Order: sequence, then C-alpha cells, then structure tokens
Amino acid sequence: MRTIAVVNHKGGCAKTVTAINLSACMAESKKKVLLVDLDPQGHASLGFNVKPEELEKNMYHVLSESHWDTGMKDVIIGVDKYLDLAPSGIILSAVEQELAGQPGREDRLLNALAEMPNFYDYIIVDCPPSLGLLTFNALRASRELIVPVEASFFALHGLGKLSETIKLVEDRFDQKKHVHALATLYDRRTRIAGEVFGELRKYFGKNLFKTIIHINVRLKEATGFGQPICQYDRRSSGYRDYAALAKEVHSLSKTRAYGDRPEPTITTPLGPQTVKNGIKFSIKALGAKNVQVAGDFNNWNPNKGVLLDTEGQGVWSKVLPLEPGTYQYRFVVDGQWLEDPKNPNKTESPFGGWNSVIKYRQRKETRRGEKS
Repeated sequence: MRTIAVVNHKGGCAKTVTAINLSACMAESKKKVLLVDLDPQGHASLGFNVKPEELEKNMYHVLSESHWDTGMKDVIIGVDKYLDLAPSGIILSAVEQELAGQPGREDRLLNALAEMPNFYDYIIVDCPPSLGLLTFNALRASRELIVPVEASFFALHGLGKLSETIKLVEDRFDQKKHVHALATLYDRRTRIAGEVFGELRKYFGKNLFKTIIHINVRLKEATGFGQPICQYDRRSSGYRDYAALAKEVHSLSKTRAYGDRPEPTITTPLGPQTVKNGIKFSIKALGAKNVQVAGDFNNWNPNKGVLLDTEGQGVWSKVLPLEPGTYQYRFVVDGQWLEDPKNPNKTESPFGGWNSVIKYRQRKETRRGEKS
C-alpha cells in the first residue's frame, strides 16, 4: 500500500484537481484507491458530488479528540467500484485548535490509517493550502509527496518554505520522503510556461514528473459537475494528461518509491490485557526505536516500563506486575507521549491531554483437586 500526499501551501495550483483525477484514473486501471480529503473546504469531496453538509461524520470525527471511537471505516464512502472517499467538512478546521498542545497530535492520521486493513493499493491525501497541523499529519502519514506547481514564477516563490517543512518532518521522525513535482496549468502558448518548467527541472531534477498537466477547460467543467475527468470527457486533453500521470505514478516501483529505509513509525495500540499477577501492555510500533509505558504505577517514569519487541514485526509488549487497583498510563514511542486510542477509558491529565485508564482485578486461579 502506497500513501501519497498531494501538497502545496499555495492555492490555485490544481492540487485538489490533481488529487481527484489521479485517484479516479488510478481506480480506472482497477487499483483500489482511497482518497482522503483533508481540506476543510471539502473540495475533493465536492469533486465527487459528495456534499459535506449532508454527512453525519467526516475526517474531523476521525482526528478529533472528542470522537475517539470513530475510525476511518466509519466515514469512508464508496464513489466507484475501485474508489473510496474519506470526506471532509468545514468543521475539520476546528481540529488544529482542539488538538493544540496534545501529545501525538501529528500522528492522528497515521494512526487512523494504521488501524485499517491492508485493503487499498493507494491512499491519496488531498492537503489544505496551508502548512498547519492538517498538512503536518498528511506529511507524517505519507511516504510519497506530489507537489503540483503552477507554471508561473509566483508558484516558485513558496517552494523553499515547503521544502523546509518537509525537511523538518524528515529530521524529526527519521523518515525519508520521496518528493515529486508536477507542472500544472501549463499553457504551451506562453514563453513563461517553458521558462518555469526549466526552473522546475533545475530544482527537482529527476524528481520532476515527465507528465505535464496542461490548461484545459474541461477539467474545470468536470469539477463543477462533481465528476472526475475520466467520467466527464475521456476525449479531452485533461483526461490524457491525468491518465498519463497515473501510469507514471504506478510505474514508480516500490524499490524506487520506498527504498530500503524503514517504514514510518506506526503506533497501533493493541490494548491492555489483564494477566496473572499483572497487566500486559502492548503496542504495534513499526520502525520505532524505543517504546515505553509510564503511569502512576511507576511514578510516570518511562525508564521503569521499557517494552520489548518480543513478538516480532514491530509488536512491543511487557507484563508489569501490579497490585489490584485502577491505574492511569500512557505509551512513550520514541519520546512521544500517546494515550491508548484502543482503550475507551481515559481521563483528562492535569498537564494536558488524556491519560488512559485501566482497572485491574487479580485473577483467581483454582488448583487441581481444590474446589473453586
């Protein structure tokens, strides 16, 4: 499964049009695709004639602190045989303020996707035109990035800031991103379009897609009718461009797309289990270097709750001997403090965020020959 974020903090660069039509053209070739609309404007949802105001749940409920029991499966909508949509809505804009100061807030999307079965060939994330928390979540969850760049010199101006943000994510999480630029809104009749394309080639080198998305009025019309271009007009140049892009993206082999670097740290807690004389804490954290559990049972000292990857495949666990009682705890994954989203019992921490809560009752064992 390849997760690709379509990202550029500059508006008007055909970012959402690219997310919509790349997803649809991928699905047309019988690849199972999930398009995640992470823009509060909900334009990717509208591009499939899905009206956000008519939906009970959207990506806000997946990422929100107050809707911990909502997962990706609860919001996904099937829009075609091989294409699903996780819609957005204006309420998603409240997530950044709601999660301010919360530990692990950058991992909300990563964790939500990790809880899903490996059902899709591609997950494509449409990002908002900003470099806020939502975009940071998309960068964290994706190994590949497509950066649509309008063929104008104004579009080149903000690439440095975007590159800095990508580098920040790479350094913070030791996670290499594979970035490819895409020339969009290209008008072959103008000299400036060719000059900008030349600058893109210098800046991105081999990481510039060979495919160019030309200006095409049929692409705008298709979006207005709530259809991808492959449904609206297959004879248009817009369709030919995005069909070519889909083939080029697919042609990037996994070796080239992912390299030999480890997968991003995926924190999928398995939930606490009561065992004889204690509690078994478990978490699946692929690529993690250090996993701990801290709580009031060890004076919130993570060094007294070091988990081991004894089960293989990134499953970290440890049984802590505890007396019967009620305890609060958090996982600490590579220095990030995370509550257990698989444990519905939690309480607000006086230091911000939430602590997970587990009530432990010691099991009573019956010996052979004794009456229970």
